[in-house]
Amino acid sequence: MRDFQVLLMGGADNTYHNFDRLLPILSGLLETIELDVTVSDDPDLFLPDRIKGFDLIVCYTFGHTLSPDQEKGLLGAVRGDPWHESARTKGFIGIHGAACSFLNSEAYLRMLGGKFLVHPPLDTLEVEIIHPEHAVMHEVCDFSIKDELYVVEPYTPFETLAVCDYDGFPRPVVWVKPYGLGKVVYLSLGHGAKQLKHEAFQDILLNASRWVLGT
Repeated sequence: MRDFQVLLMGGADNTYHNFDRLLPILSGLLETIELDVTVSDDPDLFLPDRIKGFDLIVCYTFGHTLSPDQEKGLLGAVRGDPWHESARTKGFIGIHGAACSFLNSEAYLRMLGGKFLVHPPLDTLEVEIIHPEHAVMHEVCDFSIKDELYVVEPYTPFETLAVCDYDGFPRPVVWVKPYGLGKVVYLSLGHGAKQLKHEAFQDILLNASRWVLGT
């Protein structure tokens, strides 16, 4: 898979997540399936003339804003348009704080599928796989993980693949959706290093990468 170029977008707020320590874990994981990873916290890489060289955008952010041109580049790249500048579509994977990022862009949140509302205290979550037949869930079984449960305002439709029960409601933990010609995955887990190194988290992220890239 070495021909695929990945943009791992990180930052911008280290108050709750130490991106200097966490991003190398994610980039190292993606490199195990021979993806070429560019790590950055600069949303200018979303500009139309700069994003076109990437095949996949993995968004592990907390904060940031999008300028109109950055928004145009990102959404156009995921949406795809064979007749215009975005041409070949890019896959998009949002992790954890991606739902609490670029909050000035309603269009980004709709593309992602949800907006962060709140999370209860860090606790052990029992994650249930409800669509084990989906490629993103390949060989992933129900699992426990100590993590933050991100409760989101959903922008449906999307297909929920995994849930965690909280206060009597199944809360989506992993979902997939189309956006134009592109594929989007959101994985709400991943608060810190222990979570990023959890076997099920890593399996889901690698499966998601293969799925959006069509490999």
